[in-house]
Amino acid sequence: MKLSVIIPTLNAGRYLPNLLERLSSQTVSDKEIIVIDSASDDETVEVARSFGATVKPIVRREFNHGRTRNVAADDASGEYLVFLTQDALPVDGYLLENLIAPLENDGRIAASYGRQIAYEHAYPIERFIRGFNYPEESRTKEKCDIPTLGVKTFFCSNACAAYRNDVFRTLGGFRGDTIMNEDMEYFYRAVMAGYKVHYAADARVWHSHNYTFFEQFRRYVDIGVFFSNNRDLAAYSRNETEGIRYILAAARYLIDKNEPWQLPHLLLDSIARFLGYRAGKNYRLLPVKYMEYISMNKAYWLS
Repeated sequence: MKLSVIIPTLNAGRYLPNLLERLSSQTVSDKEIIVIDSASDDETVEVARSFGATVKPIVRREFNHGRTRNVAADDASGEYLVFLTQDALPVDGYLLENLIAPLENDGRIAASYGRQIAYEHAYPIERFIRGFNYPEESRTKEKCDIPTLGVKTFFCSNACAAYRNDVFRTLGGFRGDTIMNEDMEYFYRAVMAGYKVHYAADARVWHSHNYTFFEQFRRYVDIGVFFSNNRDLAAYSRNETEGIRYILAAARYLIDKNEPWQLPHLLLDSIARFLGYRAGKNYRLLPVKYMEYISMNKAYWLS
């Protein structure tokens, strides 16, 4: 089989009909769809099965970004593993074809990830950050790019990504002890092992989040925890420099779009990210119960 599309779900009933309908009309027809569901309370399982997807249930409290995807990958028979999130929607029928094309054209490319475009209802800052992280130009990245790109060499998102199955198994899949960024950690190991990774700008999905300031804080708590626990990878990060570059670019974007009234929102959003990241980086100094409260991934602290 060419493709195994893996979708972790939790109460995804409102997303799945549109997502699975668009997946069914992709140009790549040789595929299976595996939904790994965290004990949803809605009609997620019924909808998935009605589209012919294989449903693999797990206990909700056992969800883990890396380990859960590994469990689904163990049952996958595809030459390529495509991971999507439940709220990512293919822009056109060529998503899967364009996502795996780099892997088929170059045997040294271990994985690729697609371009995320903000939904029309996204906040202006969210529209900016999608363009900031997911530009219009494709790019292949490898070890020699680290001096120039730093940690961006390993940037990836499992909201829309494809992995060569044989390499995935050789490298041991995703690590099961990461709070998040299992995709970035895998890219790091792949690049360090001599593989290339690819950003496929023509593989496009709609995907964005209108986070509140507290949600943004909690998300960056988890990012801070991740980098605190992955110091070899963090050594390539220039978070403060990158953060300043992001704020300045975002401010210019808002002014160019004649939306200067969004600048206070940008400031507060940036403060939430900074404080969350700092809290996460120093999580060892804080009580576990407190971390469970401020983290976006509570199950991590229960384990």
